[in-house]
Order: sequence, then structure tokens, then C-alpha cells
Amino acid sequence: MPKLERLEWVGPLSDGKGVTLTDNPDADQFLADDPFALLLGVMCDSQYQTRRAFAIPLLLKLRLGHFEVKRIASEPEAVQAAFTSKPALHRFPNRCAQLTVKLADYVVQQYEGDAAAIWNNTTSAAELGGRLMELPAFGAQKTDWTVGMLGRLGILPYSDWDGFRVPAKRS
Repeated sequence: MPKLERLEWVGPLSDGKGVTLTDNPDADQFLADDPFALLLGVMCDSQYQTRRAFAIPLLLKLRLGHFEVKRIASEPEAVQAAFTSKPALHRFPNRCAQLTVKLADYVVQQYEGDAAAIWNNTTSAAELGGRLMELPAFGAQKTDWTVGMLGRLGILPYSDWDGFRVPAKRS
């Protein structure tokens, strides 16, 4: 999971550089152009180098020959093969492939395949945080980072994203 300090790597999309989270300009642009790719990059950034994790969506697209969320959700065997073919896409390719399919399925079921709908039409960082916390493999740390990243990219229309943290659960 990227540390919050790594948000310094992220500049507004209006800068024209893409997302700048990988060492590959094409992967960065893909993250900027495809909201599901951006979400998948965050999900893959677990126990793996951040810059490599965020390159996975483009590599997955190249291996699958597409990056259609509905197909990713409905073709677990193809996703599994893409992740596990050498060189593997992630340190834990089987687990990451399973989570990729779950994430795609969730986006299809809840947002009709439109990952941007997760943050579009939200009115606050708290509302967005609640939506992100419902995603497979997203906990407080990923949610905090994702809200900050989307804010720094200039995607969010509200300012309460800066410094947002998921509220601690009360027992």
C-alpha cells in the first residue's frame, strides 16, 4: 500500500502527464484514461512495489487483449492465466487475479461497469470513503490513499478530501 507521502508523486491530470505512479508513461496515461485501471492499480498495491503495482492494469490489458470490466468479471480463468503467466504480474498472482475478478464484478453489479461512478456524484470525501470501503480488498488505508489520490488528480469537486481519514470504528 502506498504511503500517504507518496501522494506527492501525483499531480493534477490537467498537467498532461497522466497519473505518474509508474515508471512507464503509457501505463500512467492508461491510469488517467481508464477509471477501472486506476482502481485496479490501487488494489494491486499490496505487498508489492507501488510503481510496479500501478503498471499492472496496462500489462493485464496487453495480456487479455482487452480491458472491459464486464469481461474481466465474467472470465476468471483468462484473468488467472494473465496474472500467472511468466513473468507473473504480481508477487501473489493467484490472489491478485481473484481480487481483480471480484473488484470487476462489484463494479459491474453496483455501478454498471463504470468505475468512475464510484466517485462521480459524491458530495463529500466521507461519502466517497464509504463507497470505497465497500470494495473488495479496500480497507481504511487504501481508502484514505485513494481519496487523497483522486483529490490530487483534480477529479473530486469538493475540498474535504485533503487530509481525509476513514473514521476509526467504535467498539
